[in-house]
Amino acid sequence: MRLPVLFFVGIFSISHSWIVVGPQQYGISENSSLFLPRIFPRVFQSGRACPGSGCPLALLCWLTRTGCNNGPMMTSSSSSYTPSVATAVNMMQALRKDIHIENNDISVSDYDVECGIQKYSAQKRIIGGHTAGFGELPWQAHIRIAGFQCGGVLLNHNYVATAAHCVHRARLSEITIYLGEHDTKDTGRWLEPIPEESFAVVERIIHPRFKYMLTQPDRYDVALLRLHRPVRFKANILPICLPPDEKVYQGKIGVVAGWGKTDTSYGKTGTNVLQKVLVPILNNIDCRRWHHQKHIHVELHDEMFCAGHRDGKMDACLGDSGGPLVVLDEGRWTLAGITSAGFGCAVDHQPGIYHKVSTTARWIRSQISAR
Repeated sequence: MRLPVLFFVGIFSISHSWIVVGPQQYGISENSSLFLPRIFPRVFQSGRACPGSGCPLALLCWLTRTGCNNGPMMTSSSSSYTPSVATAVNMMQALRKDIHIENNDISVSDYDVECGIQKYSAQKRIIGGHTAGFGELPWQAHIRIAGFQCGGVLLNHNYVATAAHCVHRARLSEITIYLGEHDTKDTGRWLEPIPEESFAVVERIIHPRFKYMLTQPDRYDVALLRLHRPVRFKANILPICLPPDEKVYQGKIGVVAGWGKTDTSYGKTGTNVLQKVLVPILNNIDCRRWHHQKHIHVELHDEMFCAGHRDGKMDACLGDSGGPLVVLDEGRWTLAGITSAGFGCAVDHQPGIYHKVSTTARWIRSQISAR
């Protein structure tokens, strides 16, 4: 009997911010009764709503020619204008934020000032998806673990979040995290004006309630990795926003991204260029019903959610575990889920399963602020 493969998935957009929703987890192969991690063998080949006529990220917006709430930067009912640097700086000081921008580097005293903000605009395989533009998802992390790979997401200057199943057994010396990555093979086919940066990991924090489940995805499939040095934010390296506690994104469209498989055919490997896909976030009742129609029993808890299309076609796959599912929420991309698991890739009625970040956001904040 051929058993279904369980994979981990996750990213989407709400309003104007990207939010991560869940990591990838395990799979069952033929002649096996156990789920295996949905990690891939390494074949490396916000601004909030703008108050009045100004943008909370005035200096950053002014320098990058971006806007607020999908509108032009610094507008009024009668005209739009470009503020002077002094004006922009005064606005930022009024918000008591300390921002310094030099040669594409951004130093910020409070990451919330710029979390979930894209400096590079979105552009047009994760299966059924599209190639992401350079810097389009600046919070995306590429995690290499010995002979495997997983995804991750940058939270602040010091921490990356990923799926616990990706790293719970790995030696810290085996883990390398790449930020600002686009083409892992540096083929030269893609314009990468700013290089990626690599980081070692000095500490791993697994959620205390995580259990390595071999027959079902785990409800607390989340881990935090502390980097060996602080991250200097750049146009292609910026943090994601964490969601409010218990925030629900059911019915929203999320964005999932990663360097995992783009073809479900046997023997196919991961892609070297970052891919993205849009997936609707489902309620758990529908997710259970869909799986039941395929004679698959899946245990879903409040700390989990599903995202995907009824007819399959677009999904995360092997190698995308631990990556973010983000949504646009009040002008900023927010982490709704972490790719955790899935029974197969892009199969009808078998959507991806994610860890719901809003249920552990308080724990995450306490960990990354206490160290």
